[in-house]
Amino acid sequence: MNLRLLLQSVVFVVEGLLLVLVFSAALHFEIARLLFAIAIAALCLIAEVFVVVKAARRLWKWSGRLADVIVRFGSVKVIRATTAAGNRGEA
Repeated sequence: MNLRLLLQSVVFVVEGLLLVLVFSAALHFEIARLLFAIAIAALCLIAEVFVVVKAARRLWKWSGRLADVIVRFGSVKVIRATTAAGNRGEA
């Protein structure tokens, strides 16, 4: 067995047991329940901020692409109008 995989499994089990210990302490003591609830709320807030930032970055990228398309389409119309005016002999 790979040593890294074995170490990862041991760390995973220790973390799981530590979480069970913290959860059991949270059930017995009122201050622990409060701290546990605050920690979970903080983790949820961090996750929500992360998702909002990712969505905003993707929206920013999409709006840049849309602006590029609009600029390209607008420049093509300007070029066509200019060439059409030049063909008619207008100044």
